[in-house]
Amino acid sequence: MSKINPYFQQLDQSYIFSLIEEKVEQANHMKMPIINLGIGDVSLPLSPKIVEALCEATCEMGTKKGMRGYGPSQGYPFLREAIQKNEYADFKIDSSEIFISDGINSDAVNIQDLFEKDASIAIEEPTYPAYLQSCIIGGWKKKIHFLSLTEENQFQPTFPEQKVDWIYLCSPNNPTGVALNRKQLSSWVGWARKNGSIILYDNAYAAFITSSDVPKTIYEIEGAKEVAIEMRSFSKSAGFTGLRCSYMVIPKTLFGYCNREKISLHSLWQKRQAIKFNGLAYPIQKAAEATFSKEAKVELQKQIATYQKATSILREGLTKIDQTFFGGIDSPYIFWKIPPSFHSSWEFFDWILEECQIIAVPGIGFGKLGEGFLRLSGFTTPEIAVEVIKRVLKSVVEIL
Repeated sequence: MSKINPYFQQLDQSYIFSLIEEKVEQANHMKMPIINLGIGDVSLPLSPKIVEALCEATCEMGTKKGMRGYGPSQGYPFLREAIQKNEYADFKIDSSEIFISDGINSDAVNIQDLFEKDASIAIEEPTYPAYLQSCIIGGWKKKIHFLSLTEENQFQPTFPEQKVDWIYLCSPNNPTGVALNRKQLSSWVGWARKNGSIILYDNAYAAFITSSDVPKTIYEIEGAKEVAIEMRSFSKSAGFTGLRCSYMVIPKTLFGYCNREKISLHSLWQKRQAIKFNGLAYPIQKAAEATFSKEAKVELQKQIATYQKATSILREGLTKIDQTFFGGIDSPYIFWKIPPSFHSSWEFFDWILEECQIIAVPGIGFGKLGEGFLRLSGFTTPEIAVEVIKRVLKSVVEIL
């Protein structure tokens, strides 16, 4: 009899987004078209410059001279150098410290390969589900320490009560939409240095940061290169959710220990990728490189501005009816506190789907401390955001 990983049995029976899909399928009697503000997927097409680069690279591979097979497991130098030049030139990050992959989700769970089974982890709650569930699958359930994000602490994580080996920090945060400012992030870097911890910094929404006191990279903070791995993506900044391309920065100044021997995490990850990852497709990487062109930067900023405008419309609409919510300033996510007449986030989800034909994500799907909230995504157009508020104003006011 084949033995399977027993830790899968410790997972919740259903994934939050699967439950949402089931509820939507059952709601086949809607009066109006359903508006989906649930899954944080982009809603605008790829920019022309990216499409051009993607097509050219594909055609190039159809020639004898341009044919390519497996690419470097770390990513093609042209993309790593473009990232270094455009994102990290001021922070003494070398292109050799950048690793290309197929998404932050992959990096965030695969990085666990570098830590021993007795390691301890700190995870924010509410949290992006993949952090927690992958740790459970890996057998770390009893080693997890939760960093409570609550309305009382303005959804800012407090330090663990004891030393941990690694920490998942997401800022701007998914799902709360709240970002760590410079002082707060500096405190986390200081805590990690003092306690010998590694920060896994999910910075997927850097392109949405507008506040002057919110760092766009953790490496703006002194000492971060000794304690932090940063994960960034083209998914939300360039509409790559359907193409899949991200990158992770592992400084060569970052070390862990094995049997008291000092080990470079950069060299370990390089070895891991060589064994387990065959590289990302050449056309995808050429498309990612094109995002740094002058023309594409203009096109992409317009897309980001569209999402920011839509998010602003949602914020203004909720403010108009005196609703309590968080986020939506440096992030495309709004964490909406459910009206007092509802007893759970699922109850409010059902009601707003039935009455307004709007899909959002119940906060409970991000952890127990997410209960009582609903996450709205600003990845839509201003026109659709206006329609959302129109429906909400018409229906929600009646229950307030």
